[in-house]
Amino acid sequence: MKSVLLLGRGLSEYINMFNLKHDELAGKRILDCAAGVSSFRSEMKRKGFDVTAVDPIYSRKPDELENLAEESFKRHRRSHCEFFRDIKVKGLPLEDYRRAVFREFMSDYREDPSGYIAGELPHLPFSDLQFDLVLSANLLFLYEDKLSYRFHVEAVREMLRVGREVRIFPVTNIHRRRRSIYLEGILREFADHEILIQRVPHHEETGCNEMLIIKSIAS
Repeated sequence: MKSVLLLGRGLSEYINMFNLKHDELAGKRILDCAAGVSSFRSEMKRKGFDVTAVDPIYSRKPDELENLAEESFKRHRRSHCEFFRDIKVKGLPLEDYRRAVFREFMSDYREDPSGYIAGELPHLPFSDLQFDLVLSANLLFLYEDKLSYRFHVEAVREMLRVGREVRIFPVTNIHRRRRSIYLEGILREFADHEILIQRVPHHEETGCNEMLIIKSIAS
């Protein structure tokens, strides 16, 4: 989607979005799905974890991504000037933090491109149950006005094909005022799986603080 901004998230945000605990991730194969320019893969790799990132933008060369990211910063600043100015993450103004995340991502993307696979939902270039955990942030549910319900079903089914457990954050729409209109349907669609909605310590102040967990029947 052209309207999706390339504004990556860092490890600390992933920990909060997905309620991650390092001791539970040891030895697991992790997929960051629709990872964009997030630094999760790079930061986790330094800690010794096995993380693969997948996103359609990884078909692009590093210089192209730098240009696209810069345009995203400009677009976001124009439309969310006060948001950028007032929010801080890890003591940094939000834009400074997002730029630091992007630099971390870009360094790893240049040095170790094998960890970044070009691909997109609902057809991922991986084998069945290749991963123990699949994380997907800020795509499904959030863009319910642009991505159909059928796409959501097929995307979740595909992530369950390649991973034993899927975590999706958030379950709200882009305005973050309510749960997505697709959520109840997804809960019914995958009712034969182990499935739950869990509160997480991310964006408590906005109510955007729930993730969906679905576990594969074959897990």
